[in-house]
Amino acid sequence: MRILDQYLLKELLKTFLAVLTVLLLITFGSEATQLLAKAVEGKIPSSIVFQVLLLKIPPALEVILPLVALLSVMLAMGRLYQDQEMVVLTSCGVSPRYFQKLMIVFLLPIALLTGWISLVVTPWSYQMERMLVSEAQTATPVAGLVAGRFNPLPNNQGVFYTKSISKEGELSNVWIQRASPEEDMILVAPKGRFQWQDNRLILILESGHSYQGMHRYQDPEQSIIVQQFQRMEVLIPELSAEPPRPAKYEVTTEALWGSDNLQHQALLQWRLVTPFGILVLGLIGLKMSKTGPREGRFAKIFLALVLYIVYNQFLVMGRDGIADGTWSNWIGLWPIPLLFLLFALVDREALKNRVTQIGGGRKIPNGEMR
Repeated sequence: MRILDQYLLKELLKTFLAVLTVLLLITFGSEATQLLAKAVEGKIPSSIVFQVLLLKIPPALEVILPLVALLSVMLAMGRLYQDQEMVVLTSCGVSPRYFQKLMIVFLLPIALLTGWISLVVTPWSYQMERMLVSEAQTATPVAGLVAGRFNPLPNNQGVFYTKSISKEGELSNVWIQRASPEEDMILVAPKGRFQWQDNRLILILESGHSYQGMHRYQDPEQSIIVQQFQRMEVLIPELSAEPPRPAKYEVTTEALWGSDNLQHQALLQWRLVTPFGILVLGLIGLKMSKTGPREGRFAKIFLALVLYIVYNQFLVMGRDGIADGTWSNWIGLWPIPLLFLLFALVDREALKNRVTQIGGGRKIPNGEMR
């Protein structure tokens, strides 16, 4: 590898990492705030906030990396124009095609990494996040119960007691009193555990007894009903919370390939086009990095952000069109990045000069046309 190659790749990598760090911090600021708010409200334990935040990194990278490629190339190559290094390189015979090839060498590993994240890691992260939150919600009632004490249920609906709670959530010597106009019951069981069934949190008691009508013990005409059970499933609404449902984004890429569902086909097209956007936006950043002597280094940053938003919105519109059947899934989203790639590769001034030469001929010194 030549010294110039090493120098430019080093500059690109440093800028890329700096931009990526800044955008990740901005992105996860709001995510961390929302998770902390849920932890304060008791919806999820505070112990899993950091784990959930880490699982949100792959989906965020899928969106952020194309923008990082655009801005990092613009900033790194724009510095060469501002420091007049590009003028020196051009005068030494370094052609624009060289920089385009160097960009492809730099961006191709990032595009492959983005493809792996989009096709494999992102669905896995959505699935793991849902499972982690679901397990935390299952453990939340147990976490709110204090072993060896009578725990009042919310809204004075009764009392819950257990002698001990194991690390696996197993309860021992369970005693529950339900006191409400609709229900008057005492449940006693040596063992119990919480479990999700049909989106409801069920308390499973084993080898216990139930006592109904305890408040009528002074009435001679009423009797207390005592029953023995081997297994009883009890719904305690005060401790229940609806678990998160599987998200469409956690469907594996293998499942998308074999699906005829339009929404699955739209999601598959999105995952396939995402890594290609790294190359397209990186080459656009190279083109937009060219600045004049009096132009600032950050003169075109706003224009680059607008261009990224337009590119991303076109992809979103195409994905929604495939999902609702108004756009052919055989064509897919590929026309959008190919159109932007054409914009990145075509040199307008060179094309204009070429058209002028073809249309008007090339002038020679004596003023005649050849």
